[in-house]
Amino acid sequence: MKQWLSSPLSIGNFTLPFSLFDFLLRFALPSVGFLLGTFLLYLIIRRLTKRYVKEEKKQRTILLWTRRVLRTVVFIGILLSIVSLMGARAYGSLGRFFRILNKPFFSSGKTQISVISLLLFIPVIAIASWTGKLVSASLESRSLKRFGLDAEQSFTIGRLLRYAAMVLVFIFGMSIIGIDLSAIGVLFGVLGIGIGFGLQSIIADFFAGITLISMGLVKEGDRIRVGEYDGNIRHIRLMNTELITFENETLIIPNRHLTGGTIHNYSYKDRRVVIVNEVDVSYDSDLDEVIELLKAVAAKNPWLQSNSEILVRVKTFASSGISMQLRTWIHDVGARADALSWTNLEIWRIFGAHNIEIPFTQIVVHQQDNSSIDLLRPESSVSSAAESHNPDRSEIGED
Repeated sequence: MKQWLSSPLSIGNFTLPFSLFDFLLRFALPSVGFLLGTFLLYLIIRRLTKRYVKEEKKQRTILLWTRRVLRTVVFIGILLSIVSLMGARAYGSLGRFFRILNKPFFSSGKTQISVISLLLFIPVIAIASWTGKLVSASLESRSLKRFGLDAEQSFTIGRLLRYAAMVLVFIFGMSIIGIDLSAIGVLFGVLGIGIGFGLQSIIADFFAGITLISMGLVKEGDRIRVGEYDGNIRHIRLMNTELITFENETLIIPNRHLTGGTIHNYSYKDRRVVIVNEVDVSYDSDLDEVIELLKAVAAKNPWLQSNSEILVRVKTFASSGISMQLRTWIHDVGARADALSWTNLEIWRIFGAHNIEIPFTQIVVHQQDNSSIDLLRPESSVSSAAESHNPDRSEIGED
């Protein structure tokens, strides 16, 4: 039994450089120990975080980074266990493996691209993106406010500086991993050729994004209409814009659609808007009283813009009643739907309290005896009237 545990394992004709005892002692037990240790440590950190950190957002951030760090520790621990298990052969195998990965498969001047160079692109891009977000957040929240810039100008400058920082960090990272900066010209040449093979839309989105950010046509938080969709802008990226509709649907809109057509921006310079409520009243109504009641409703609107003018207009004399129009300024376009609904409900209530009739379309059928029937009144039955006029016919218009 002892000899079986200490003898090297073999798979077919291939003999492994470790025994079952070495596998259990150097790999299985350390790996299980790493997993259990990190799990217990995570439970302790989570309990302490929930006890001492009150904000839920900070709790999620701490636990997220804790999981990432502990997973990295587990990965490194398991990797070290494998190296310890393989012994000297592991170092030789790893050396040959890294030499293969580091062998360049593309060379241009001083630039040599290998698999390791491509893998190093990932952290370079991640660091560039993180640096850009950090610069943008710092400038928008602190520095730019000192210059008295409004929200639109702060957003535009912050985004431009963000992408500038990302480009600088990316170029610096490429120089570190051995990419000659002169190769960027080759890259743009490849992009120029690719435009003719289907990259027109991508390039158009890219420059449209730069146009949106630099000109400040829209900014994050604006309420806009694009085609048949209304919503609020959540994120503006170089390639696309994320729009959240009022049904909480997320729309990813290519930037060329925003610069290539009309943008209905409800909050471009001013978030104040006018809501329009229309209602019909009967011809028997006192219009002066109706006007005063409508103004009273608008004056109680919770979203009313202070010191604004309330307008009530007699729009038209319709077939069923007189059309009235109430125009009210509200201070935030985001409350437009709520303000419209609130005003309609209050108009219904105040008209009912003052016995002001809101008419509806009625259909009158004239008979040969010059009498008339109101089809919408329950006391007037079309079928009974028709039968009294002609007992043999039960339908109007029957031959």
